[in-house]
Amino acid sequence: MSDPQFAAFENAIADRFELQGEVGRGSRATVYRARDVASDDAVAIKVLHADLAAALDSARFQKHMQLAAGVRHPGINPVLGAGEGAGRLYCIMPFLEGESLRARLDREKQLPLDEAVRIARQVAESLGYAHGEGFLHKDVKPANIFLSGSRAVVMDLGLARAITRSMEETMTGTGLTLGTPEYMSPEHARGGVEIDARTDLYSLGCVLYEMLAGKPPFTGAAPHAVWMRTLTDTPVPITTVREGIPADVGATVDRLLAKAPADRYADAAHVIGALSAVRA
Repeated sequence: MSDPQFAAFENAIADRFELQGEVGRGSRATVYRARDVASDDAVAIKVLHADLAAALDSARFQKHMQLAAGVRHPGINPVLGAGEGAGRLYCIMPFLEGESLRARLDREKQLPLDEAVRIARQVAESLGYAHGEGFLHKDVKPANIFLSGSRAVVMDLGLARAITRSMEETMTGTGLTLGTPEYMSPEHARGGVEIDARTDLYSLGCVLYEMLAGKPPFTGAAPHAVWMRTLTDTPVPITTVREGIPADVGATVDRLLAKAPADRYADAAHVIGALSAVRA
């Protein structure tokens, strides 16, 4: 926090929040634990990196994050607010105790079958609710799934939409595609704008595959290498990668990872049904 620009941000929000330390860093933002001065509650503040914030329309970003604040579900970490301080954009969420699925997989590589299925089912339930409220996530990945007690909580709902919508005026026609290559559906990787809930289901399939196999279905040295494999290759069947995976789990993963959206599950409810029937 010795960076002068960040110090200016910290001072700008000091009347509302007391920053207590960094708890996570990603490609778009850094997350800090903070104390809400008014309520004394612990909150998480996600501060967009300066280069990204500079490319966004601040008013649009805050508007779309406030829209996401209306989505409330036990399996979705809610947006409590958004703002700007010293040119840095941020959003506020409740602070959760636990760890990300990314941290868990980095440590253990693979999860027990029943736990992987439970986490995937809970994420599907959260995504189904979000889709029903008109929100796609567009960046479902282990880093955006938080394990808090026995609950898998989806993080960053609405953030991709807030970023892309707030770039519409400043970056029109650039073909910006936000997401993480290893978890992007083929249609998302192509940069298609006409994507629907089935792109999130594909990403969930990638997460389930990694929980069982220890790595996503497609990896590569660079994003383009991963995208090309996503578009052209067929994943190694999970039942081949790991012994003891039941055939119904393999069939569920295969269907989630189908190249064509029409060959995937129609919606999250069908995924929940398939995972609930798994003999784990």
